[in-house]
Amino acid sequence: MTSARTTAVLVLPVDFVPHILLPRLELLCDARTRGAACVWGGEVLTTDTAIDLNERVTDSGAHWFPRACRRCLRSAVHAARGRHPGDCPDCKSTTDPCPIRHALHDLLLELGR
Repeated sequence: MTSARTTAVLVLPVDFVPHILLPRLELLCDARTRGAACVWGGEVLTTDTAIDLNERVTDSGAHWFPRACRRCLRSAVHAARGRHPGDCPDCKSTTDPCPIRHALHDLLLELGR
């Protein structure tokens, strides 16, 4: 007997928001800006498959609500984890990862499940 895979709701911690790069808002269609489709891949999202990337406010004050599928968010977190040491003074000065890089690594592991 096989069981259906369930997707646990994953809440992206607000501390990660600045580290995970999103596409430019003006390049996105309406479905991607309001969270109906993955902000990166464009896949239609449901309440079971969407991961909330937190409300964003543009420089002009516009609000948008990006969401992602697990696969695309994993790719974005992987890129953020790889890019982080070059942007972080703490990571540059020691061989031990800083708390943000460690947390990005843990999130990447969680997304791989």
